[in-house]
Amino acid sequence: MQKKYPFTQNRELSWLRFNERVLEEAADPRVPLLERLKFIAIFTSNLDEFYMIRCGSLYDLSLIDKDNIDKRSGMTPDEQLDAIYEMSEKLYVLKDETYKDIDMIPLK
Repeated sequence: MQKKYPFTQNRELSWLRFNERVLEEAADPRVPLLERLKFIAIFTSNLDEFYMIRCGSLYDLSLIDKDNIDKRSGMTPDEQLDAIYEMSEKLYVLKDETYKDIDMIPLK
């Protein structure tokens, strides 16, 4: 199925890209140390809520109507969940690397 609005993007994947930008703030060495840790905490909290609310709703929808196609992205609930899981895996690796980099900074 072709997307009804080809200029739009999937809401959930767009939200994950936003949360990736939060994580990028944590990785920026110009940001003060404690603020970088706050950005990691915000990223983690955001992702927890995202999985509870948005992924939970998509999962429920996949059980009720597996063939439901999102008109904006052209994806089924299962396709959206697969894309979310793939992107999340990369984000978790980036979060761990960012935290490790912060943890290695010597305190003065």
